[in-house]
Amino acid sequence: VTPVPVRSGRRNRRNGGLLWKILGIFFLLVIIALGANFALAGNAFRITQTSVVGTHNAKLIQGIQHMGMQGQNIFLIDVAALTARIDMLPMVASVNLEKQWPNQLLVTVTERTPALLWQTKYGVYAVDENGVVIAPANEVTGVDALRTVVDMRITDRGSKGTGRTLQPGSHVDVVDVAFALSVFNRLPQVGVTDFTLRYVTLPAPRASGGSNLAEYQSYVVLSHAGWLAYLGGPNDVNPLDNRLMELQRILTMAQQAQLNLATIDLRFGLRPIYTLKS
Repeated sequence: VTPVPVRSGRRNRRNGGLLWKILGIFFLLVIIALGANFALAGNAFRITQTSVVGTHNAKLIQGIQHMGMQGQNIFLIDVAALTARIDMLPMVASVNLEKQWPNQLLVTVTERTPALLWQTKYGVYAVDENGVVIAPANEVTGVDALRTVVDMRITDRGSKGTGRTLQPGSHVDVVDVAFALSVFNRLPQVGVTDFTLRYVTLPAPRASGGSNLAEYQSYVVLSHAGWLAYLGGPNDVNPLDNRLMELQRILTMAQQAQLNLATIDLRFGLRPIYTLKS
């Protein structure tokens, strides 16, 4: 009698093994789905706290904490988009945002450093060295020792750098900021310490044989000793150092001759003009 090979048992065992593999994969997928649902829909990974470090400015901290991060899922929150939003705040120079598992965010900010104050008829604003208007001066710490530019230019055209359009996030021309800072730093070196710096619009100097040119913007030093000095603007050909050397020379001469100065005009290169009080 020839024995008949038993193949059905092997086939059954193979089928049974395949079934267990399918069931194993199914249960694994169920576990993954349940885990994903727990992670994404449950409360364990919803942000409950946003910590802001690097600043003590209560308004800035509250502004960041109220950007809608609370309650979001920590897996789904868009860190890049939130970082960009915070970075656009006028008070913020740089920001870093980190997830702290399972349900917290850490926001590290570096505030802009105010370099001077810019005063217009609408208020006084803190401005950094790049010309960014940070905020009204009374909302910024560390501004008590800063000097102030009094912007008296009259224009409704909204051109860059005019005081009438200042608001947090807008800009003062960086060239104007650099020039004003140079004036504040250099004037004490020529013996002028008690003064106000104004920025005004004047008629431009009359060209030889021609009519008046367009308006001319000039910084004006109002000395508390009673005289005015017209410094001109940051783009004048004559360097500021030369203008201040002429100012020092005229002040020294006036003191020696006991002259009562009224105005000193330093806008015309090597031809400064001064007037006396009557």
